[in-house]
Amino acid sequence: MRPTSDKLPMGVEVTVLGKGYILPSAAFSELMVESRSSYDWPCGTGAAKSQKVIIDLENCIAELKQTFSEGCAHEIIVKVSEWAGNNARAHRAILAASQNEKKKMVDSLTALENDASTRNGIDMLANLPGISLVIATKVYRFFCPAVGAAVDRHASYFFNSLEVVSPESGKSKALEFRREWAAASKNTSRLATYTPSGYLWNRDEYLGRYLPLLAKISKALNELGISYLCAATGKQMAWRPTDIEMAAYFWWARNGAR
Repeated sequence: MRPTSDKLPMGVEVTVLGKGYILPSAAFSELMVESRSSYDWPCGTGAAKSQKVIIDLENCIAELKQTFSEGCAHEIIVKVSEWAGNNARAHRAILAASQNEKKKMVDSLTALENDASTRNGIDMLANLPGISLVIATKVYRFFCPAVGAAVDRHASYFFNSLEVVSPESGKSKALEFRREWAAASKNTSRLATYTPSGYLWNRDEYLGRYLPLLAKISKALNELGISYLCAATGKQMAWRPTDIEMAAYFWWARNGAR
């Protein structure tokens, strides 16, 4: 039997306040802190080593942005694809990108830096050989680490299960990402992005609801004075949207349905 989505622990929820503010519950805040501080993926790498790889990749991409060119854009996407564990066939397609495709990589990354053209940048990336919506969001996460965040089946299912409490309308689920069962597996589901309707729904959910929600949650935790401990540096850190995603991803990868 195919597994159903696990429920989040009791009390893990957020409350919508006036003017769009969000108040994380104590249980939600504790889960975020524990999961982000102990983030270790691939599981067994070790939290300090795993988190250092991410910091190093952020720094590498920041350096590549300083001398931005077609070669740099291609290298950025290759590095993110490698880190993300993109499947071998898709990664080979990225490695073999033509000069015209590298030009489109420059255009797409440039578009990601402007709020008004982020949607266009995601679409351009996702339409390039080897790059799906999931990989496109991971490129955005590293290229614009202050505002970007990745989405994949683990993070999306976490937020599909997260309860949002509204004083006016009661409880509802935070997000509605669509998923599907992978054709070759009876036990593993994935984000539905392989049909036009699935892609458009999940892209709009990502840009229109997911990223704003993560931004509000990170802002709320920072204003409450709640930080997490970076295992790589030993320092208490403020939250970014991508840190919320990482915590959600790691919790679901360890505890949620596949």
